[in-house]
Amino acid sequence: MNPVESLYALSGKEAPGRSPEFTAAHVLLALRIIEEKGPGRQQLSAELRLGEGTVRNLLKRLKEEGLVSSTKRGVSLTAKGKGLVAELVAVIRGKPVPRSRLTVGEHNHAVLVKGGAAGVRFGVEQRDRALMSGALGATTLIVEGGGLKAPALADVIEEALRAGITGLSPDDGDAVIIGTGDSPFWAEIGALSAGLEMLR
Repeated sequence: MNPVESLYALSGKEAPGRSPEFTAAHVLLALRIIEEKGPGRQQLSAELRLGEGTVRNLLKRLKEEGLVSSTKRGVSLTAKGKGLVAELVAVIRGKPVPRSRLTVGEHNHAVLVKGGAAGVRFGVEQRDRALMSGALGATTLIVEGGGLKAPALADVIEEALRAGITGLSPDDGDAVIIGTGDSPFWAEIGALSAGLEMLR
């Protein structure tokens, strides 16, 4: 199973029962937060904007897969968990970027999707996925000829935004999704959701 499929499996329905209230993007974000901060359940719940019961279920699944371990001090990644995060970072990674004419809100997060350009038509699919995830919208760019292009848009990409994206080390054939949200969290979760969908 590839690393992105692993995220979808972790966020999928377990029979019998209801579908979980977290997505593949939540799982990815949770793994990164755990790697960086070793949080407790309350802190993770606050950072993921999910209820504690939902986070308990998420952590249970991560433990069952051998990806995390927990102590009284918090949750940490196992060697297997660190390996999965490293595989994921190789295909999808992101960072906050400044507001621009191409985005619709104050908070913006760019996600680089390795090899994703081939899956981009007009960027509408990525925008819709971001909206379904709670973002205000998303702008999709492709990397071609060493530069960034916006499908179906004639806007020039401002230098500050271009510099931010360059920090993600894009290559020809990659796609960049810029999620926009009411907060940094919603911008990031929208961009991650759209990016992961491209990698399925």
